[in-house]
Amino acid sequence: MTEGYAHIVAGCRRHDRRAQRMLYDTFAPMAMGVCMRYAHDRDEAQDLLQEGFVKVFENIGRLRDAERVGAWIYRLMVNVCLNYYRRRVRPRYIDEEGVDGVQQPLDPFGTEEVAEALRRLTPAQRVAFNLVEVEGYSFEEAAEKMRCTEVNVRALLCRAKGRLREELKIEN
Repeated sequence: MTEGYAHIVAGCRRHDRRAQRMLYDTFAPMAMGVCMRYAHDRDEAQDLLQEGFVKVFENIGRLRDAERVGAWIYRLMVNVCLNYYRRRVRPRYIDEEGVDGVQQPLDPFGTEEVAEALRRLTPAQRVAFNLVEVEGYSFEEAAEKMRCTEVNVRALLCRAKGRLREELKIEN
C-alpha cells in the first residue's frame, strides 16, 4: 500500500468526511464482493456493506498498521457477514450421512451464473461453502465460526456442492 492509505486512515481517525469517503470509494467494491458471497440478494449485500463500513469507521482507531487497511476491512466484512448469519439463521444439527468429498471444478461457467447458483443455496450452505471453499478455513475453523459441529459443516458443504452441481448441471 502507498503512503496515501496512511494519510486516508489518519483522516478517518479524525472523523474527516473526505477521508472517510476516499476510504469507502477505494474499498467498497472489494467489500461488496465479500458481502455478495454471503448475502441472498443485492439488497441484503448492500445492508451488510453499510453495516460493515459503520464498523470500519467506529473501529478505525484500533487498526494498528495503516498499510494493512485493505486486509483489515476484508476480515471485518467477513465477520459482519458471519454475525448477520448467526443472528438470522440457526443451523440445525445433522448427522454425517451423505457426506462426500467430491469436488467439481466451476471453470466452464460464467461468474454471474455461479454467483446466481450460490445465491440459491440456503444461508447455512452458502456460509459453509464460503468459509471452506472461498475463505480457505478448515472444517474445524468453519465450525467454530458457525458455532456448530465439524460434521454439520461437512454436511452443509456436501449439500451445497450437490446443489451447485444440480444448478449448474455438472455430472458427478
